[in-house]
Amino acid sequence: MKKIIISILSLFAIFSAQAQETSASEPSKKLKLDEINLVSSYYKQDGNNSAVTGGIGSEKLDDISNSINVTLVNYDKKLRKNKYTLDVAVDHYSSASSDQIDLKANSSASSADTRFYPSLEWSRENEKTGTTLFGGVSFSTEFDYQSIGANVGISQKTKNKMGELTAKFQAYVDQVTLIKPIELRTGNSGGGDHENYGTSGRNTYAVSLSYS
Repeated sequence: MKKIIISILSLFAIFSAQAQETSASEPSKKLKLDEINLVSSYYKQDGNNSAVTGGIGSEKLDDISNSINVTLVNYDKKLRKNKYTLDVAVDHYSSASSDQIDLKANSSASSADTRFYPSLEWSRENEKTGTTLFGGVSFSTEFDYQSIGANVGISQKTKNKMGELTAKFQAYVDQVTLIKPIELRTGNSGGGDHENYGTSGRNTYAVSLSYS
């Protein structure tokens, strides 16, 4: 199997003249653009061992990913640092392992797909006490999978600010489209590519504790 991975990262940190002039004792309460990250990557593989075709076939897979990450920062009346991060990403991929679900077609609906997944994160840090509250929401959609996620947490720095303890709770509510081989499908005499597939819900919950 041959694999090629190419990643490109562009980081743009933007600081306004007003922000530079603001002293440390008087942080800005206005919302400021802190940084923008643009990330692109390309993944490619090929080979001649495919489980779909009984062990002989193509392992060809391509994935093109692009995302933009924007972070805004301001301070509230109690001089707590608020950070807002918006991330929007799009992946386009092709996969031999999910192709040929319909034997009558040269290429099925799952042979290539586009995944769109935005997320929004917020955090509030008390720089005097070293306590940070944070939370976020996310969404992901593609041909046969939709996911809604949320997370909340708290972190506390040690007195010397050299260590940090973090507790985080995450939840994901997903909906999976059950695409069966055409020989096992029922309830559609036409047997078209866009029939009403069955669905299944999958919920995931995770609690994590970490120290750095």
